[in-house]
Amino acid sequence: MLRLYTVVFLSGAALMGLEIVGSRVMAPVFGTSIFVWGALITTFLASLAAGYALGGKVADRRPSAAVLGSLLVAAGLLLWLLLARPAPLLSLCAAAPVPERFRSLLAALLLFALPSVLMGTISPFATRLAAREVGSIGRTAGNLAAISTAGSIFGTFAMAFLLIPAFPIEPILFGLGAVLVVSGALAAPQGLVLRLTVAVAGLLGAAGVFLALPERVASPLPGGTVVFRKETAYHRLLVVDQGPRRALYFNDLAQGAVDRKTGRTPESLYPDGLAAALLFRKELPRNAFVIGLGAGMLPRLLSEKAPGVATTSVEIDPEVVRVAGTYFGFRPDANDRVLTGDGRALLEREKGPWDAIFLDAYFSDSVPFHLTTREFFELCRARLSPDGVFAGNFVGRVMGRDQRLFWAVVRTAQEVFPTVVVLSRELAEGKSTFSGNAILVATASPDRLSRERVYAEGDRLAAALGHPPVADWARTYHEGELKTADVPVLTDSYSPTDALQHLGR
Repeated sequence: MLRLYTVVFLSGAALMGLEIVGSRVMAPVFGTSIFVWGALITTFLASLAAGYALGGKVADRRPSAAVLGSLLVAAGLLLWLLLARPAPLLSLCAAAPVPERFRSLLAALLLFALPSVLMGTISPFATRLAAREVGSIGRTAGNLAAISTAGSIFGTFAMAFLLIPAFPIEPILFGLGAVLVVSGALAAPQGLVLRLTVAVAGLLGAAGVFLALPERVASPLPGGTVVFRKETAYHRLLVVDQGPRRALYFNDLAQGAVDRKTGRTPESLYPDGLAAALLFRKELPRNAFVIGLGAGMLPRLLSEKAPGVATTSVEIDPEVVRVAGTYFGFRPDANDRVLTGDGRALLEREKGPWDAIFLDAYFSDSVPFHLTTREFFELCRARLSPDGVFAGNFVGRVMGRDQRLFWAVVRTAQEVFPTVVVLSRELAEGKSTFSGNAILVATASPDRLSRERVYAEGDRLAAALGHPPVADWARTYHEGELKTADVPVLTDSYSPTDALQHLGR
């Protein structure tokens, strides 16, 4: 009985572990949106349902522990086979002729359904083997369900809190297959030699594929070389060298770049746009609160061009802080500090008042929704000094069709701040959408500056900082329509960011 309980526990742990790590397998192509998680949960629940039905039927026909072990071995081998090289299949699904939001569901079904169905057979099969008389079936089924659930809890905890933050995906996937194959091989004395032979052969082959020759992580930059890779609690972090430039990526979304020789940030990137928001103040700020560190480009710019500004930078991922220092030369000076934690929570704690609050926080494919809501903007206004300024960086490629998510954020900011303006080169040129960066600027002042005044103040700020690109960004001032008529106000209780991104509503 102990052997049976162990098998049930391990299969439950492997199943939930696979579901959690599955999000990281999918993320480089599909991101981590609610549709990806919905695809994974749907796939695993449907697979479990099919596995329960199949397991009960097979158990009634061949109630043998050896068959149970063979099902586990087969599940492990299928896991290895399907996930040894998932990138080509993911790319194929990403181009499938189905609505975009269903492409991740197609990929999840193809990658995870078959091994999950086989793992789903274990609980009903074990119940059939363990039940000795009709009067004890209820107790037996309850005990095995509890053991399977305990295994699922263990697998979820270990995968989310211990394994993914510490190891690359390849050894994790190899380990999950190994748990299934080894536990299946040892599930029963009958047929032990054959199952062990298959298990050892599979272990050796999978070790070569997953550990000795893991799938090469493709560079998001054409011709780039991945020099560092880390699975963190939040995303796959990549440091990529391409010619003279070194860039930081979360999955395939660029977060910042420096020149490899000088360590300096290329000019006219979005940190200059964020700094340009200071033109809406009469003088340089005394302090600034930066949500999202990335490669440390904005804090470094402030340190170099305005060393008198006391900068507090907040980064939720401690690995990003380490990488910013190790690979991008970010070194806070005596007037700066870096805090690790959630930006909104730490803004709530750090009372200020702040002369400037900068938002530059991203997942690999979206902005954290709680940093876009009316309640967040109300907190920002409460933490700003009377003449303070808020500036947020938004990337067109993750703002959805027609940038409806961006315009929803603009409308939400207008609910709180009297003045909200946009800096965007593409919008200023008259284009209807933007693919690059747009800077949302909000102030408590009711006075809206003319284009000429914005240009003049941009020149003044550029001279004060000794940094001409700031003046260039001032000339991206968008005087056209702010398209907020048919987008919702985002709140903590209603923030349909995924729908705005992927469904256009």
